[in-house]
Amino acid sequence: MHSVVVDHALKILDRFTTDDPPTASAEERTAWAEALLDSGDPTAAAEQLITVLRAGPTPDTLPEVARRLPWQQARSVLAAAIDNGRVTREISLRPQLGSGFARLAAGSDEAEEALLRAVLAVEQYEESPPYGPHRERKHRVAAVVAALAEAHPGEPERLDLWASILGAADRPRLAAAARLLAPLGLAEIDRRCGELDADTEGTEGVGLARALAEAGRLTEALELAARLQPDPRQAALLAMAEVVTGEREAKAEVRTGEREARAEVLTGEREAKAVVAAFRACPKGGRDRHQQLAYQHRLTVLLLSFGRVDDALAELSKMCGRPFASSAPIRLAEEIVDRLGRRPEPVTDERLRTLLDALDTANLRPYELSLEIADLLHGVFVLAGPDLRAEILSTRAATIRTRLATHGSGHVDIGLAAGLIAIGRAGEAAAHLRTVSAATPARRYGFTAELLIAAAADTDLPEYDPDLFAEVYGMIADLAAYPPPQSSAPAIALGPAGRATAARLTDRFRPNRLPRRLTGWLAEAAARTGDFDTLGILLEKATDEPQASLAARHLAAALARYGDRAGADAVADACGLSPTSPTAG
Repeated sequence: MHSVVVDHALKILDRFTTDDPPTASAEERTAWAEALLDSGDPTAAAEQLITVLRAGPTPDTLPEVARRLPWQQARSVLAAAIDNGRVTREISLRPQLGSGFARLAAGSDEAEEALLRAVLAVEQYEESPPYGPHRERKHRVAAVVAALAEAHPGEPERLDLWASILGAADRPRLAAAARLLAPLGLAEIDRRCGELDADTEGTEGVGLARALAEAGRLTEALELAARLQPDPRQAALLAMAEVVTGEREAKAEVRTGEREARAEVLTGEREAKAVVAAFRACPKGGRDRHQQLAYQHRLTVLLLSFGRVDDALAELSKMCGRPFASSAPIRLAEEIVDRLGRRPEPVTDERLRTLLDALDTANLRPYELSLEIADLLHGVFVLAGPDLRAEILSTRAATIRTRLATHGSGHVDIGLAAGLIAIGRAGEAAAHLRTVSAATPARRYGFTAELLIAAAADTDLPEYDPDLFAEVYGMIADLAAYPPPQSSAPAIALGPAGRATAARLTDRFRPNRLPRRLTGWLAEAAARTGDFDTLGILLEKATDEPQASLAARHLAAALARYGDRAGADAVADACGLSPTSPTAG
């Protein structure tokens, strides 16, 4: 079977032969390296990763792929990253990349020291405090220190080694090792790290406060938070609230007696009151409207994290009553709904009505409402009971459509359709989408296609009603201004039948700034799951060399991953992915 697939792919690639050979992106080469590793060839995988590091830039996924290599080859990849300057300026604005390289180095004292010394290098402009690069350098050093600390739990002796490498000038960056420092207490943290600075307290200070709370030192965490500027102080208190809530839930699972249980509940209540009181005492940061709204948003989230849903809804109502126009109320409402969706125990129709009533009074510009209403209605509809769902479908939806009469009332039906699909009423959802398509056949709506696609995938719509899914997906393609995001998770969830249907309909999506993103989204999922049918359809649908090569590179990865290395190498060579790099050493 694979030989037929390979021959067919090579014929399609021949259609688009150009004078310039196709070139693969760094992301595509990294995915190819991962497939080679999956096929049992770590040597070729390491060569590909080294080639990427020599050419640059570095994909965020590269360090995690390299971590799967045997140690000696992983060390070679890390050395290539250091030698080619990929651990200095390139990671300054991408702390996740620095963290990834730190995890790659973890376990070897030599590799850890080499990485830490490399990120400490001072590049051009980084020595000047007024400039952004000076601050960015601090963040990259902190990201590496934090990841190394995560890799060495219970080893506080590492702190002295890292401090000696950091030196006096970068001593405050040791504060990023929060998990190792917190059990030692705030006084010891002050002795080792000195005073936090304004450039980094938003990351290091918040992390330390969280870690102190996790270590059972809430009083010290509150003391540390009180030293911070208003914005990181609020963030630190929110982080503590998450910890306190988590501890309270963990305690509830291990209660062994009524007296112990009562004591634990009282402890949790005292902690909650302390954190809330500290937040209410926290400065808002200024009289600026945005600072006031940010404070109110965080206070609402804090109250919600402690289960004080009615108090959180009261704060939402206050925000909705402000006289000036702002998108803040609907964004806060979305976060409330999202958090209730993750912890639905306190959800009632009455509370959801309170939320919707508050938004009815909010001074929202129609454009701002149109951007968020589909996601909000989807979330509320899923949480609502039968009576409220009926109310939303009738009077509530009609009211919102009126508010959006000149700014895309179809967003309302798109949100309702997502909610209906999520609760198993896909036929009604299709009716809403047909209404929107018929009313505005040439319009594209500002929502990502993932909203509806994920709902269809989660309810197995492609499997139990493939014809209805094909119709729904076709309407999604016709209506969505934006294709799905980079994550392949929803495409994997669609299953082979859903992906094949989606592949046949790729040309229904309007071309945009990233015209091949939809192809790549489906192809990546197909390559990871061995879905050769979808890959074949995507190749057939290709209309130019870049699109054909994109699908072919994912096909090469699938062939390697699923046992046909010879076929994978043939396709890889034809689409700009050489099986190994002649320049790698």
